[in-house]
Amino acid sequence: MSGNLTRDVVLVAHGSPDSRHARDIDALIRRVAGRAPHLRVTAAYLDHHGPSVADVGTAYSMGVGPIILVPVLLTRAFHTRVDIPDAAEGLGQASGRAVITAEALGPHSLVATAVRELLRHRQERQVVVFLAGSSRRAAIEELVEQLRAALGPERSYAFATLDGYLPLAGAVRDLGGPAGVVGVAGMIAQGVLRDRMVSQCAEHGVPFADGVLAQTDALAELTLLRIGAARPTA
Repeated sequence: MSGNLTRDVVLVAHGSPDSRHARDIDALIRRVAGRAPHLRVTAAYLDHHGPSVADVGTAYSMGVGPIILVPVLLTRAFHTRVDIPDAAEGLGQASGRAVITAEALGPHSLVATAVRELLRHRQERQVVVFLAGSSRRAAIEELVEQLRAALGPERSYAFATLDGYLPLAGAVRDLGGPAGVVGVAGMIAQGVLRDRMVSQCAEHGVPFADGVLAQTDALAELTLLRIGAARPTA
């Protein structure tokens, strides 16, 4: 394919009843598009609101070449393993074009870079990385292992999940108590889940860092890496 030809990319995110979620995905799209003007990047959502993959597929039906679908997800859990293949099929049917599915954004070392970016203005040296959680425990363990390996020695880190699999109280205890500890959201976009993280940390006397991963340069870099590495499956 010619390097001068616009390539169509669809970032497929979970969706949320909270409008902040879509605003953050739009912010990620602007960062990606600003770095790669040869890409036409659009968001689609799995749930709660549009545009759906069918909506985007219809809009892209007059284009040429394959569409690259990027799962805006951090783990290889249910959405990545089940919903994304279904979304790719629906996108292909609606557009009449081939669809290349990139790897999900996480796990990857650049997720850790994005977390450090959210912490760059914080003075605390001990951090609780708060994750949403998943019923597929292996997916959470994989993400935590990748983060532990890539976050670096400058700070001490512990991990908590909203579903209680990794309890917040245990994470704070592992860091020696709440003094000098800050929480940070291992979340792509804002919404009610991040609000719950902030509230639970406050109950433990732990302040919370501003922002979410979609607002970082590192996540835009990771998105471009996934787009560039996307190849048709056999």
